[in-house]
Amino acid sequence: MESELLTKEELCKWLKVSRPTIDRWRKEGLPFIKTGRLVRFDRAKVQKWLEERSPKS
Repeated sequence: MESELLTKEELCKWLKVSRPTIDRWRKEGLPFIKTGRLVRFDRAKVQKWLEERSPKS
């Protein structure tokens, strides 16, 4: 299964959050991949990270 890599802009659109929110989440442990100056986000890993941070019912 191939992972879908998103740009910051695509991630913002998918999650409906601002760029500063993504930057803050990166400092808090949001998984990302950096190659040179390019930063990408693995959709599946981001989804898992968000699920782990959500309050348990």
